[in-house]
Amino acid sequence: MAKKYYAIKKGRKPGIYTTWPEAQKQVSGFSGAEFQSFTSKEEAEQFINPKEIVSQYTDEQTVTAYVDGSFDKINGRYSYGVVMLKDNTVLETLKNADDDSRYVESYQIAGECFGSLNAIKWAKEHGYKRVIIHYDYLGIEMWATERWRANKAVSKDYVAHFKKLSQGIEVAFKKVKAHSGVEFNELADQLAKSALKS
Repeated sequence: MAKKYYAIKKGRKPGIYTTWPEAQKQVSGFSGAEFQSFTSKEEAEQFINPKEIVSQYTDEQTVTAYVDGSFDKINGRYSYGVVMLKDNTVLETLKNADDDSRYVESYQIAGECFGSLNAIKWAKEHGYKRVIIHYDYLGIEMWATERWRANKAVSKDYVAHFKKLSQGIEVAFKKVKAHSGVEFNELADQLAKSALKS
């Protein structure tokens, strides 16, 4: 049986463990725990302390996006808001809402997924070689990088679309704290909310 390494990024005592019972003690009942198992110690270390991947593209070839999602429980609709930026200047804002029954169960997460995909699509259509997506829901990065298994319809479809859209463009991810006053994240949130009203 292949040896496993349990990497705990957020837990009672973050680190790398070689047995699940040891690792489980660190994450069981811990709110917001982040952990994953790997077959090599190097991958486990990369998960805990990701090394910044040096991009082959210049700032001129890079565009920034902030994405957020929202959900209307009464009408069963999800939405997204996207802010596309260059040098802290807003190039364009995108928003949309939908009520596909396959995705409604995932609430605002569905919106965040579609916001990310539309940010990549916009960047490609406008000739950029790299897009940095700022998000506040961890699944946006974890599903795309296949560090989380996609179990629901929205995450499965998100991964499938991401694989197609990310061909020919470099996609980087940056997590931001939700509702913490980050200007463009708040704007993406407002756009998502306004999409539900239109």
